[in-house]
Amino acid sequence: MNHLITFLKSKKGMLGVIFLVTLIQVFGILLVPFFVAQIINVGIMEKDIDSILWIGLEMLAAAGITTLISLWSSYLCADLASLTGKHMRELIFDKTQRLSIREFNQFGTASLITRATGDITIIQQTMIMITQLILPTPLIAMAAVMMTAMVSIELIYIPLAAMVVFLILILVLFKKASPVSRTIQLRVDRVNRVVRESIVGVRVIRAFDNTSYEQKRSDDTFVAYADNVIHLNKLFAVFNPMVWAIMGITMVAVAWFGGYLVLQETTQIGSIMAVMQYTIIILMFLMMSAMVIVMVPRMIACLERISEVLETELEISDRTEAGEQPNVHENNQIVFKNVSFSYQGAEQPVLKNLNFSCEAGKTTAIIGGTGSGKSTIAALMLRLYDIQDGEIFVAGNDIKKMTQHALRDCISYVPQKAFMFSGTIADNLRTGKPDATDEELMQAGKIAQAEAFIATLEAGYESPVAQGGTNFSGGQKQRLCIARALVKKAPIYIFDDSFSALDYQTDAALRSELKRAMKDACLVVVAQRISTIMDADQIIVLDEGRIAGIGRHEELMNTCSIYQEIADSQVKREG
Repeated sequence: MNHLITFLKSKKGMLGVIFLVTLIQVFGILLVPFFVAQIINVGIMEKDIDSILWIGLEMLAAAGITTLISLWSSYLCADLASLTGKHMRELIFDKTQRLSIREFNQFGTASLITRATGDITIIQQTMIMITQLILPTPLIAMAAVMMTAMVSIELIYIPLAAMVVFLILILVLFKKASPVSRTIQLRVDRVNRVVRESIVGVRVIRAFDNTSYEQKRSDDTFVAYADNVIHLNKLFAVFNPMVWAIMGITMVAVAWFGGYLVLQETTQIGSIMAVMQYTIIILMFLMMSAMVIVMVPRMIACLERISEVLETELEISDRTEAGEQPNVHENNQIVFKNVSFSYQGAEQPVLKNLNFSCEAGKTTAIIGGTGSGKSTIAALMLRLYDIQDGEIFVAGNDIKKMTQHALRDCISYVPQKAFMFSGTIADNLRTGKPDATDEELMQAGKIAQAEAFIATLEAGYESPVAQGGTNFSGGQKQRLCIARALVKKAPIYIFDDSFSALDYQTDAALRSELKRAMKDACLVVVAQRISTIMDADQIIVLDEGRIAGIGRHEELMNTCSIYQEIADSQVKREG
């Protein structure tokens, strides 16, 4: 809520114009009943055709100007709502890019998408209706009551009584609808999550013939959402006839008592018609306001959900004294000193008292069993998580004293799960270096062993990439991700199990090219296959989060039982 208020304060000029235009619009709306009364009292009752003609032309001009003013008001309100949506989406996007992995997972992908799209859309729509329907309502009500009093002080009690009854009805509706409106967005989150899982996991669902279970799960989610919406619609279904009943009774009362005043010759017929129209205008705007007011709790809930993201205290943030550029040394590019790390809620640490260094110009491989913490080490080097104990140095700097930008600028990373963005191959390869030349792309593609299959594509490096790279095989995506990392030309490269989808021949050719082209860089290779790391300058063997051995392949085969077990199991499996 505070973010919205702050933004609206910055738009005081636009809000002032909207308020001024609303005043003119209210004046124009209330002029029409006045002209109707004049036509009846002056023109019809006195049979003055000229007066009817001129008053009619004046009423037409007033209606035309009011219409134009209303169009301008609609444009201004829509413009303000659009700017608000743009501003809040920028805030959400910027914040999500700075959330830690744990914080990101805490909200969930489906919920963050809903907050950045559906929630903000609801805020925009509600803002438009508030400025167009709720903002004029008190002005119209006060002005209409004053003009009714000018016509007949005796009739003023009828619209006032109708307004009081109407406001009580609105308060009851608001109280009933508020909790329902607040829960709708939570239901939307669940619908998005279930639909996303059923689409992303369609292969698994079909492979396990689990369609009936997913259908039931989806139906339950959709029914829960539908029940909320139906409940809200039922409240409106009860509200609408009551509103029309109040309006009908009010019109009858105005006609009854107004007719009596006309018979007493204290009020003219045209004035009674004007009072009736003023009353109708008041009640119509109150009715529309009631419908908008019911949406306000949903808007508030959306604002709270967005504020929950924006006001999340960042787990990983730059220190105020953090330096922008690291001091690059020739040796000890990455150093772990007594590093221990636990995931939140875990009973045991994932990594325990790690001490090792990865030097420039050499390849350091990390291997171990499933769950030994290999990929966690790669994530800690990028500071995707913060360690609880110990220190990590990159290029001679404690990573907690570096800005995240400076840290990640000197590291080129290939993730365990190959992910491609929608666009072209060239767009993806330029992710880390937007100004990379075509020659640099082709050189990276050649080293990554991707050049051969790219050459078979009709558009080459301009070939389209589907969202997530689904139009390429696992091996092709891995090679493209490796090429993307090579284009960046960083002093440190981290390959997180990035060769698993490659055949042995391609794997060997790629490693040979990497060793030749990246001879001055610090290479960190997380791997499952021993064949991938046999020629590494240093191999770190992990076992249950601890270092079980460090050395070259030949040394470890003689001294490390864990490494021997991994090698034996892979030889037997391959044999």
